[in-house]
Amino acid sequence: MNILFATAEVSPIAKTGGLGDVCGSLPKALAQLGHDVTIFMPYYRQAQEWFASNDIEPEEVLPATYVSWANWAVEARYLRTTLPGTEIPLILVGNDYYFHRPHIYSARFDGYDDGIERFTFFCRAVIRGCELLGIAPDVVHAHDWHTALLPVYLHSGLRGSDQFRNARSVYTIHNLNYQGIGGSNRFAGLGLHSRYWAPDAVEHYGDVNLMKGGIILADQVTTVSPTYAREIQSGEHGAGLDGILRSLSFKLHGILNGIDVDEWDPATDPHIRSNFDKGHLAGKRLCKRALLRELNLKHKARTPLVGFVSRLVDQKGIDLLIAALPHMLAAGAQAVILGSGEPRYENALQQIAARHPESCRVIIGFDSALAHSIYSSADMLLMPSIYEPCGLNQMYALRYGTVPVVRLTGGLADTVIPFDGTNLDAANGFGFFSANAADFYTATWLAMLNYRESKSWRRLQANGMAADFSWERSARQYEAVYDRARYS
Repeated sequence: MNILFATAEVSPIAKTGGLGDVCGSLPKALAQLGHDVTIFMPYYRQAQEWFASNDIEPEEVLPATYVSWANWAVEARYLRTTLPGTEIPLILVGNDYYFHRPHIYSARFDGYDDGIERFTFFCRAVIRGCELLGIAPDVVHAHDWHTALLPVYLHSGLRGSDQFRNARSVYTIHNLNYQGIGGSNRFAGLGLHSRYWAPDAVEHYGDVNLMKGGIILADQVTTVSPTYAREIQSGEHGAGLDGILRSLSFKLHGILNGIDVDEWDPATDPHIRSNFDKGHLAGKRLCKRALLRELNLKHKARTPLVGFVSRLVDQKGIDLLIAALPHMLAAGAQAVILGSGEPRYENALQQIAARHPESCRVIIGFDSALAHSIYSSADMLLMPSIYEPCGLNQMYALRYGTVPVVRLTGGLADTVIPFDGTNLDAANGFGFFSANAADFYTATWLAMLNYRESKSWRRLQANGMAADFSWERSARQYEAVYDRARYS
């Protein structure tokens, strides 16, 4: 099967979160199943810097080409390389006006948010690139709102072209809360017939909504965990699209993300102080001692170290963390927090650390090696997310024998089995349901109590480390969705 991936992010080249991780890992698993995969992504400034720092020079495969649609004509450059560590083709779409910016999703230099225009161009450039490079996909797999127009363009007549005659579309929702919404004046720039300015296409209460169009007009729709697929059909989590998702539930599938088990392997991880596996956990204890020493925290016997690695935004339950963390420290925990985001959250967490210098460290920013070190060293990982489409951090934690304490939502509910005192054979973490700090603290306090019971704690660790979070399982499920798109 020839599969075209179109995405705004690909790890490790340019990413902000789970979207990049999926689009950097799932193609590898699909290729291992025998499929031919080609990936398109924008050639951001950040991507240029990544390639330069790794002494890789993508090949310019076409002369600069004008991509035309509606009343627009925008120059595109096409460069080719491979997904790092593979032979999978990666086509980079270059245009410095749209993509050479301080951050991947930066607004225009004058502050205008031209995201819809940027990614409309990217979608049209993907189509033109396939035509010029002779890429004829069986499946176009579009990811999140940035590429939601591709299923719409396929529906609108693109299948009449030679390259896309046999193409069917699969659309993946990574986060329903970001939909590509703009005023009605943006519709003219999409290059669509007026028929698509309708409630059964991209019009939504008088606005353009790109994700809505992708959901309605794709042949199949997926999201990144089974529980999230159910949640987004409710008013609470549906972000205004729950009615549409319920009506199209026959083509909506929740497929749990995987992780790169080669990168996230405590037995071989080069970023950690001492390697270990589920049968030999002495290395984990050495990792903890080393991290505490690095952070200038005193090692204390039978004292749990709780970790938190995340963006500091409201989705991640930072309000719950700020309210509960002082109580955890007062109950005897040590804590290390790594992340960046909203200044109000950064400041609040730094103030807690300043009030508890003997037990808490807050590092603002992101450091991949330090993240690996925290997963390998912490006894517990905190994830009090308000919503979590899938979540990968809990999978990393489980793989490293770090017991997660999570709010049971989205993918967290699909991967963490809370210990209830009777299910030690299956449990691998602790959980709570209500989005309030008291329940979060109670779940963490129960974890701290069980930490002192070494036999049961080792069983929780072993259960987590034995779980299969490889991409092969997920890739086979995507393979089945591709077949549904092609033959149903």
